[in-house]
Amino acid sequence: MRTDYLQRLKPVIRYLEQNFNQPLNLPEVAAKANISPYHFHRIFKAVTNETLAEYLRRLRLERIATDLFYKQVSITELALENGFSSSQSLAKAFKQRFGLTPSELRECESNEKLCQLMRNSKIGHTLRNIGNANQSETPYHGDIDQQRRVTMETTTIEAGTLAYIRVTGPYGQGYEEAMKHLCTWAGAKGFSCENAIFIYHDNPEITPDEKCRTDICFRVPADTQASGRVELQVFPGGSYAYIRQTVKQMNEYGQAWSELMKLVVDTGLESDERPCFELYHSFDPQTYVSDVSFCTAVKI
Repeated sequence: MRTDYLQRLKPVIRYLEQNFNQPLNLPEVAAKANISPYHFHRIFKAVTNETLAEYLRRLRLERIATDLFYKQVSITELALENGFSSSQSLAKAFKQRFGLTPSELRECESNEKLCQLMRNSKIGHTLRNIGNANQSETPYHGDIDQQRRVTMETTTIEAGTLAYIRVTGPYGQGYEEAMKHLCTWAGAKGFSCENAIFIYHDNPEITPDEKCRTDICFRVPADTQASGRVELQVFPGGSYAYIRQTVKQMNEYGQAWSELMKLVVDTGLESDERPCFELYHSFDPQTYVSDVSFCTAVKI
């Protein structure tokens, strides 16, 4: 059965519109859409084309802009009420969003040049549309770029046993040393460490970089004995949606994951809570060019 993620997210969107300046409980918010917390952020971005943090910040800045334009209220007070640590941090975010600072907006009535700037900037568009904010649906980007060259496929992967080394820290860092250690261990046992699997357990949007967990793995026989830094885990297998790409630069990894989740949303596949992973068919240690399948668990 096809999943309509826009419909799933509507209760979340309506809730955020009313509570954007309040602390959020991720499990509660994800439950409103019947989506697991593990997959919520990627699905939210695939549907709205904004991360949850970007979406909330935009709503906060638009509300601040409205209050500044129509009310006599302290800029510092507005900053603190909307989750900014100071008026300076608000000013920086505000200028990035609208092209002028809160103070400049407040001075608009006495400065025609600033008024013209405001009318020609993003803030002018925002304020002109405040009255119509609830009349349009949240943008759904499922049908953008119908001519994508990337093709998503689904497959069933067998369960099995993985030998792995856990790396804790920012994604993409510390992998080479762990991989070398794992391959040395494998060689001593007569195993090949081809087709490495990188399992990602955390979402860096909600987990601090230094706490993000990656398992550097490869398949081994079920009766393998772990030793030293190398541990064993059961790979659950099951149904996965995936795209396969040749990756030449680090920033292409994030782009590939975003692309995969857009395609999952487009096709209405139901996400599953099993961790996502990258399967490396080949990797050149000199050029860092990789042939990678990006895999996310789905229910079929």
